Order: sequence, then structure tokens, then C-alpha cells
Amino acid sequence: SIMASILKVDSIGKTSGSTQDTMAGLAKILASLDTTGTAEIDNSFNLTSITDNGTGDFTLTFTNDLSSAFSFCSFMCAANASFDDEGSAHVISRATGTHRFGVTDIHNAADAFDYDPVMFTIHGDLA
Repeated sequence: SIMASILKVDSIGKTSGSTQDTMAGLAKILASLDTTGTAEIDNSFNLTSITDNGTGDFTLTFTNDLSSAFSFCSFMCAANASFDDEGSAHVISRATGTHRFGVTDIHNAADAFDYDPVMFTIHGDLA
């Protein structure tokens, strides 16, 4: 039979140099979203819901809050087949339990669009 084991560490030491905090570098929230039509979560970690505030405007609600609203966010949008354009996502506002973001055409930031998929990761400490 196969035995499962769990390795629990607070930090990993290098043979030389400084120590790396393993928890600080991990993504705390990540998801793949379909924001076309009724916005929905295709796949996620630590994300409770998405609220569609209008075309290209969404609010994410986290399962577990972050310790600070000032987290690090990375977004990626696929090409929108309906408009033959690529999207760019940006943060509108941040709080410890939610982040609001917008999605626009990379060629014209005034043009808000819904894209599928919109993918993101958020790094920071959990509360």
C-alpha cells in the first residue's frame, strides 16, 4: 500500500544566502473566468463568487480574506472572437475580501469588453 505523508515547513533554507519564506511566495487566490454573458467561475482556488457590474467590470469575492488590500495581481485575457481583439485587465479597487477589476481592449482602453477566459493570480498574505 502507498502511504501519504505531509511535509510542513515555514521556510526553506538555501545552502548559501538568505532563507526563502515558502508561504509568502504562493498564490493565495487564482481563477479562470468566463466573463461573457453571465459571468462565471470556470475554475478557482479561494474564490467564492464573481459579480458582474456591467460590461468589462467585475468584483471578485474571496473565500479567505487577505491580510492587506495591497496584494499583487496578475491578469491575462484571451482574444475576444466576437471583436477580434485582445483584452487587458486592470484593478479598479482592492479590499481584503474583494477585488474589483475591469477589462478593456488593449488598443483602446475606453472600450470595455467581456472576455473568455480571463485568468488571474493574487499573491499576498492571508488574514
